[in-house]
Amino acid sequence: MTTVADEIARRLAKHGVSQVFGYPGETSLSLYAAFQRSDELTHVVGRCPRGAAYAAEAYARISGGVAVCDAPGGIGSPYATPALLEAYNSGTPLVLITSGPSKSTPRPWATGQVEHARLFDSVAKHVYVVREQRGALGVIDAALALAERPRRGPVVVEIAPDVLEAEADPALLDAPSAAAAATAPADTDATVGGAVARAAEAVRRGASVALIAGGGCHAAGAAEALREFVDRFGIPVFTTLNGKGVLSEVGSDLPRVVGSKGDTPANAYISGCEVVLYAGSKMGDKSTNQYAWPSPDQFLVRIDDDPTIEDADPARGCLLREDIAGGLKLLTGELGEWSYGGPRPSTATAGDWSKTGTASLVATVNAELSDRDVCVGEASVASGWFGALLRLAPPQRLITPRGTGSLGYAIPASVGAAVARPDATVWTLVGDGGLTMAIGELETIERLGLNVKITVLDNGRLNLIDQHAIHRHGAAAVSRDFRRIDWPTICAAIGLPVMACDDPARDASEIASFFSRPGPAVLVLDTSVDEVSPDMAIAIRKVH
Repeated sequence: MTTVADEIARRLAKHGVSQVFGYPGETSLSLYAAFQRSDELTHVVGRCPRGAAYAAEAYARISGGVAVCDAPGGIGSPYATPALLEAYNSGTPLVLITSGPSKSTPRPWATGQVEHARLFDSVAKHVYVVREQRGALGVIDAALALAERPRRGPVVVEIAPDVLEAEADPALLDAPSAAAAATAPADTDATVGGAVARAAEAVRRGASVALIAGGGCHAAGAAEALREFVDRFGIPVFTTLNGKGVLSEVGSDLPRVVGSKGDTPANAYISGCEVVLYAGSKMGDKSTNQYAWPSPDQFLVRIDDDPTIEDADPARGCLLREDIAGGLKLLTGELGEWSYGGPRPSTATAGDWSKTGTASLVATVNAELSDRDVCVGEASVASGWFGALLRLAPPQRLITPRGTGSLGYAIPASVGAAVARPDATVWTLVGDGGLTMAIGELETIERLGLNVKITVLDNGRLNLIDQHAIHRHGAAAVSRDFRRIDWPTICAAIGLPVMACDDPARDASEIASFFSRPGPAVLVLDTSVDEVSPDMAIAIRKVH
């Protein structure tokens, strides 16, 4: 018998989906049976719905397409909320398929059921509810399309388990769907009117100009357009943390990270600019130095196709409501033969961070990176170290939880990144706090034999939180009573090769040799609570 779940699997494959991530439950097992029967889909089972959904979100970033994950409704789907929030805030195309109440359920809510439309209202672009076969495949089509439509983001599809298990009726499945039609794209005016002319005039007249490339510049076509724009006009270019690697950072005149994860000279240059051009950035707190940019004295030029962004005040800026490549090309045409002749930033990278310990480890990673490698930085200090000291060249990538700043992201995200680029090495930097929240996915990495090299920054504390408590609130360290965890023993018990180290500069060659072996490996780096990361140095300086 061909089930509705079988037809859904076929429809996903027809749209180019080849990988699905998830965690099973009783109400979603028909999907798992369908995935097993499919020759076109591979399913990665995580150790919890949260980890599986984070893996899917990272897979979408690295693959460039929409990712699909599943979780049983009610008991499993709420655990996917952090990943949906991450995808919503970071503009990642992600579709979560989950089960809902059966058609035969007399009234809600039976064990393991939840009202997804209300639960996910603030972290998803839309929640589709499927309670019958009619139009179900049209809903799958609509969900995949909506996830990729500007501004890209997560979409949830709730399907009743007895519908998934039912024998498929092709006529019903392909019938028109009112639910799918409700989110069909509306006609929009794609013109930008006089915005391009105003933007070009501001750029030409600005005594000092800077371009800040965000994570959206990694989208297809945008990186090439950005490179051509920068080469042609010579405007000083910087990146946000997740824009890292869109342009080569190898050499003396490298684009540096700005904002809360940046460095002091770069931030000082942006603060003094008359015109700031943001491309592909949501302009959140981290990438605007806690909303310091644009200042009242700066003119903002923004390129973003998010239809929800409000038009700028013409006196203070302009919005080019275009995809990044299209907006840069329009601006190129308007600027003509002009070239930038204003001041340029210092090429020095400076900060008050510790120059040994983790800094030495990142230097080893830089030396070992291959062409298509991916680096994954946990939230907190791990992403700060990678932001300031990692040196990437396309198509190398860095991904961090830019949408939530949430601990527990890096380990499951490494799964998704490794599945998306099986020919690459994934270099993961995670604190012991983040690892504690995602320890189960270490088993996923070992089980799948993924080529993930993990460094655990182990000081037994939530050190960045402690530093904020001490310096901003005059309180004691909140994690001062935490017990140290024996990570080498735990990793070895899971079956992962593990190495312990307290001096990565001294042991650099041994670390490189350890990581050179194929497959997963874990380095547990004993770090001091007194070690100051780049982003910690910026945060402390702001307080004092």
